Amino acid sequence: MRKEVRMGVGAGARIRIMELAVVFDGAGVLYAPFRIIKNIERGVTKRSRVSGITCTAHLERGAMAILKTRYEETLEKAEPSKKLSDVIREEKIEIKVVYKKKGVSDREVVEAILEDKDVKLKDVHETMSFLRKCDILPVVGVGVIMDLASKKTKYLIAGGINFFPGTQNLLKQLHEMGVAIFLASGDRIEKDEMAPYLPDMPPENIFGMMNPEGKCKLVRKLKEQYKVIMVGDDRNDYLAMREADIAVLSLQEEADRPGKIFEVADIRIKDIGEIKEIIEEIE
Repeated sequence: MRKEVRMGVGAGARIRIMELAVVFDGAGVLYAPFRIIKNIERGVTKRSRVSGITCTAHLERGAMAILKTRYEETLEKAEPSKKLSDVIREEKIEIKVVYKKKGVSDREVVEAILEDKDVKLKDVHETMSFLRKCDILPVVGVGVIMDLASKKTKYLIAGGINFFPGTQNLLKQLHEMGVAIFLASGDRIEKDEMAPYLPDMPPENIFGMMNPEGKCKLVRKLKEQYKVIMVGDDRNDYLAMREADIAVLSLQEEADRPGKIFEVADIRIKDIGEIKEIIEEIE
């Protein structure tokens, strides 16, 4: 544990709850991720339990980016033979870099994606077809993992989500307790898409396609008003967890986590419902 966390109960705890904020990562924390990954070089498509962040971390000069668009509104309508890079240009789709290795710039990632000629829309349609067979919410996204050493697309990812069993009940309980709750996710989620499924979280508190620095800045800003708990699960949450007053590491999903994420965590959980117990014990 990196800092002393004092726990207790009583009237004082209830007063401080009104000044408490909890920032949740998305995949692996509030919801289970469903990933269909295609290895572009090998032509192999399969469901993967390994996160895109982990796949990226294994590349010496890797980066992961999300296409800021709704598949059914743009990509789904494109001809299978078209290059993904051409459709991105034609539809003016914004590219959001959500994770990258040290020394890699956002500009370098975007340029590599726009110059790539290997990924076709048929690849996107294939991964999305597999994904839609899963038990997921109608909130899906498309991303790419780039190998900047070769300036090639290593993996194409179609991603979807479904809440862990205790998520919505927990958020309802925290809302009733007066705790401010936020979602800070690297996934392709938008406020109007997610709000119907998160009735106890104000839409303005929902943030998607955030990179590690963005999550950290959000926590730092909230600390001006609240005592902040950051609940993360992987290396892209490290900066925000280090910045938070209390860092909670979610182990609900298997992942190849670096040692530093365990070192920065004050508390580890295996069920999202444990957050309520942690809050009730805060002195």
